[in-house]
Amino acid sequence: MSSQEFQAAYTSIYSTGTFLLQYLKEFRDGLRIQGDESQGLQSIEDEINKALKALQDQKYQVAVIAAMKAGKSTFLNSIIGADVLASETAACTICRTDVRHIKPGDTPKLLEYREGQKKPVILVEGDAGQIQQKFLLRTREIREQGNPDNTTRFEIEHPIEAISQLSSLTGFTLVDTPGPNEWESANFNINELKQTALEALRTCNAILFILNYASYKDNAVADLFKDVVENRKDFIAENTGKIYFILNKVDQKTERDKEIAEVIKDLERELVGFGFCNPVIYPASSRQGLLAKLIQQEKATESETKDFKKFFSARYATEDEEGNQIIPAPKKIAPQALADSGILTIQETVIQRITQNSGWNLLSEVVAEIDKAAKAIEDTLNTEIKGWEMGIESLKQKVEEYRKRSENARNRVELVETAVKQQKQILIEGFSQGIDKFAEGAKKQIASEIDKIAGSRSANSPKPKKLNRLLNYQRQNLTLRVSDKGWENLEKNY
Repeated sequence: MSSQEFQAAYTSIYSTGTFLLQYLKEFRDGLRIQGDESQGLQSIEDEINKALKALQDQKYQVAVIAAMKAGKSTFLNSIIGADVLASETAACTICRTDVRHIKPGDTPKLLEYREGQKKPVILVEGDAGQIQQKFLLRTREIREQGNPDNTTRFEIEHPIEAISQLSSLTGFTLVDTPGPNEWESANFNINELKQTALEALRTCNAILFILNYASYKDNAVADLFKDVVENRKDFIAENTGKIYFILNKVDQKTERDKEIAEVIKDLERELVGFGFCNPVIYPASSRQGLLAKLIQQEKATESETKDFKKFFSARYATEDEEGNQIIPAPKKIAPQALADSGILTIQETVIQRITQNSGWNLLSEVVAEIDKAAKAIEDTLNTEIKGWEMGIESLKQKVEEYRKRSENARNRVELVETAVKQQKQILIEGFSQGIDKFAEGAKKQIASEIDKIAGSRSANSPKPKKLNRLLNYQRQNLTLRVSDKGWENLEKNY
């Protein structure tokens, strides 16, 4: 898989995890409003954050080792894309130096770790030039004074251009280890330095041996392989797939020298003799690659631009019709010069290597964690839904009960209304009958009384016609009074 494919997978997984966290937050907020703290969801959130943090913090270490004067510092600078590591004729690497990637825009730093101290000493903060100068001075001090501060390693925090577009490799680190002839050049415990270098090689994701094109058969190279791998068949067997050989400084080839392809075949035979089966060898021009990168980034100093013109521009010259040589401007040929340097090929190969196993394994583990978290959230959601459904069912039952009660109440009211109407009708009918009987009785009694009066006062009695009118009036008046009284009693009782 290419670095772009790995980056795409990384971005997709990280975005999915971030989206899941956002969804989980909204889910928890919704439950919290309902009074449900859902503590179980907190553990799910913690697991997702842990997986995403592992994705960001994953360390990818590439160890670089070489004999002195192989151009190791320049090679590292070409990968970093800045002239930050010092290069001079004397041995420069006195102990392990880690170049740790930071985001572009962050302040580069040079840190020194000392035995017995947990926190490092910040030697300088600033640009590549400031770090290089301070690093060189500090290295000389340690060599001359015999390491009185018990320095164990250095660390440079600086953007690494090779992975600047790959957020998936934020934990990328270049490990600069001293070679055998550098061990002898300082007042250090040689055995401890060897063990430190070997430990770095064992724990790193890739190992790059830098060899000088002009001196790959020197005794220094032989000493390098003897000290590192001789009689260590287990080390070679375990790490064959992650070991690469860089034939550096191929730009120094002259017309009289053998072709690069022939030199690589010769080197391959040498390496097989040391126990490396099917060694992978890449030619490189580290200086050309570094200068080309600096020019592309518009960070090259005047001196660096002059060096590029002097040593590399002529290779890209053309002739006009009159045979005059035309040399393009450095900026125009920098991309091609970088490609021809071999640095881009080496970068891509190493990145593929370090992501092939540990990188893809990590992605798989994070995907598994996110999938597990998603299922846990789904289970929790289903549980909540069932709870809501039970609540709804209970509410439905209550509504149905209230409806039945309402119908019963309405039926009772209707029954009462019907009973009242029936009683009212019965009372009206009975009262009417009672009035008729009362009126009839009153009529007879009045008639009897009138007859008595008529008998005693016959001479003065009214005429019959007048008497009948009087009787009708008295009867009507009596009926009305009795009717009003009866209705008042009826209204009070019902």
